[in-house]
Amino acid sequence: MLTATAVAALVLTAAQPAAAELRRGEKSFGPKVGYVSRNRSVAAGLQFEYAFSRHVRIAPDVNIAFRNNDTDALAIGIDVHFPFSLATADRVAVYPLAGASYTSWSFHGVEEEKDVTTHANRFGVDAGAGVEFRVTSSIKLSAEGKYIFMKDYGTAFVTARIAYVF
Repeated sequence: MLTATAVAALVLTAAQPAAAELRRGEKSFGPKVGYVSRNRSVAAGLQFEYAFSRHVRIAPDVNIAFRNNDTDALAIGIDVHFPFSLATADRVAVYPLAGASYTSWSFHGVEEEKDVTTHANRFGVDAGAGVEFRVTSSIKLSAEGKYIFMKDYGTAFVTARIAYVF
């Protein structure tokens, strides 16, 4: 249960102004969780962002698609975001994204009482969009959807993220 001091601290933190615009050199890091369409499972990962300017940032990430239907994956990507603030809400920004990724799909099966795993490793390109909300000057929430185009194993990742901005 929250104490009165903790509630007051949360209210004061949330009341501080937080602009959605990037500053050159701004960085953020945080976990994300979501859904993967290829094997219809939960995904989890980590993402780092570095702003080169107000409207361009680079965002490497690593994601795991948990096993479902005897399939799981590891996806490593690097995207470029092009964020811009919405005129009506200074704390909210939207961004298109494009990038490249490497995904290793693992297929698990049983043959002659042995666990057999095969892998399909592919490079692909990403395209998508996202929206972010600055809770405070050092915390932001975001939602992102992207499709990874790759031979035979294209998939969509939809994720939500909380990040520490520094």
